[in-house]
Amino acid sequence: MSRRGLTGLETAIILVAFVITSSAFAFVVLNMGQQSADQVQSVISSSMDDSSAALLMDTNIIGVFSNVTGVQSTICLTKATFYVRLSQGHTPIDMDDSKIVITYTNPRCHTVIYDANTNVTSITVVAGNGDTMLEVGEKFKVVIDFTAIDKTTVDPAQADMNNVYTHPYEELRIEIQPSSGAKLAIERLIPQVESTVMGF
Repeated sequence: MSRRGLTGLETAIILVAFVITSSAFAFVVLNMGQQSADQVQSVISSSMDDSSAALLMDTNIIGVFSNVTGVQSTICLTKATFYVRLSQGHTPIDMDDSKIVITYTNPRCHTVIYDANTNVTSITVVAGNGDTMLEVGEKFKVVIDFTAIDKTTVDPAQADMNNVYTHPYEELRIEIQPSSGAKLAIERLIPQVESTVMGF
């Protein structure tokens, strides 16, 4: 009789230990699942913020050209002006030169034209409250003076400034990369140029 009681007690102890171990394991699994779900939610939220912070061009590029009386291959794009606004994401973007980087690429070279160390590009508020934050309903003017580019600092370095300029029938690419959010990539093929100032 005592032997049966002892066996039953041992079985009960083993069963309780098994239940406790199973509960602890289930808690660990559920906790890891919750952490994974939180990480996925964080990634999705960050991606949504990035996509909603994208910039949009509000106009075509207005170009200023030199040597317009010569042949097309000698005509140079010396200045470009365009306007930007927020996309439908409506996430404000800081347009200060310490928060944003603008690059310029033509068929021969590539360079940074807007950051804390360059004076090639200027960004001014056209419609807004006067600060550097581009917000809903605001518009900023971007002016790029290609004559201010140092031909020795482009990649690769150029011996002739004409190689830094973009000419008719060539493509140029301007990228605006905010500190957060999607970048704005502007690609244009310059058409035949007949006047000093022309949109394209």
